Amino acid sequence: MTADYQVFLRGLNCTSRDWIKIKSSMDPFNFFSSVILHGLASTNNVAHSIHLTRTQSFPAKRYAYDTKSPGPVGSHKDWDALSPLVGQLHADLEITEQLSEGRIGLVFAARLVSLRRTLHDEPLPIHSIPLPSQFCVKLVKPEYIRSLAREAWFYEQLSKAEGYPGAVTPVCFGFFTSPLPSKAGIQLHALSSVLIKPEPPSHIPEGEEPIYDRYYDDLDFEYVDNYLDDDRTSHCDSPWNLKQWRERGDRSPIIGIIVTERIGKHIRLDDFPGPTFRYPRGDCYFTKEAETEIVALLDDLSALGILQDDTKFNNILWAASESKHWLPASAQICPRHKQVHMYRLIDFDRAAKWNRENPVDHGYFCRLQLYPLKESQFWGDCM
Repeated sequence: MTADYQVFLRGLNCTSRDWIKIKSSMDPFNFFSSVILHGLASTNNVAHSIHLTRTQSFPAKRYAYDTKSPGPVGSHKDWDALSPLVGQLHADLEITEQLSEGRIGLVFAARLVSLRRTLHDEPLPIHSIPLPSQFCVKLVKPEYIRSLAREAWFYEQLSKAEGYPGAVTPVCFGFFTSPLPSKAGIQLHALSSVLIKPEPPSHIPEGEEPIYDRYYDDLDFEYVDNYLDDDRTSHCDSPWNLKQWRERGDRSPIIGIIVTERIGKHIRLDDFPGPTFRYPRGDCYFTKEAETEIVALLDDLSALGILQDDTKFNNILWAASESKHWLPASAQICPRHKQVHMYRLIDFDRAAKWNRENPVDHGYFCRLQLYPLKESQFWGDCM
């Protein structure tokens, strides 16, 4: 993939200064500094675009079963959020259709309209660009913006693992945010359901802001003793940290998106017409081949010490799509299983990370990873 980006960027006739700035971050996760999204809003029936900039993600604490064990081996920087990007390309994306709606937001299909070096430059030629023809845009409900920031951190962690993006998960292009437009007359027609406030959490003290996306590693949660920072500051210094979030000065709603490549639809029971086996709960059927594939993907996550923690039909997508040709075949081969998986895993806003160097924790969480599949807790929209 890197070679393709080098060829493309050289073809842009960048100046030496531009080339140095772009050259340092060839991977897709570091490709866009900002996204201009078209098709989510209008003013007096005239289309209105929303400019979102690359934003820092929300690092997790270490999830520990063995709380007396030492912290992770390696640099604390491995747990840091990536810095917001400056000086990279700017993408214009146009929403084409809504694909789904979930607990924290909606997912849209989008197409690439143009790329620019800066917001005010002329569009660059994109006919030979090594990017997908279609993207997925996950748009979060403002009350769950911290959840999207946390999911973005796990995509960052996965992007650091050689060969995982495009083979185990969809390729991710980053996390972008913008204040919710407040200009008079703007109609957020595609955001209507996003802006409907969910039922507030129970037991909120009078005068306190409701927090809809509570995390186990938030300081006042009952399981906080199982979430350790190991003297790292990445979590407590994050603007998404619960304490800092509650103390923020600007409380304007925030629009947040994660941009990934568009691949296939989520798996359904109808996808498995062949010989199947039945779980004790009685409503999940898979072919042995499908079960082997799903176990392999979860095993890939366990190898990185990542617990998906929300394994269900909706979060396993078919890899096949019309736009997959943008990736060379070698980029779709799983580096651990030496094959192209049929599926890809998504949705990491409830995920956790453990110390894979600790044998007690590694054994416990590897078993926990497979629990939904092996113990009849596999659920979701299966039809």
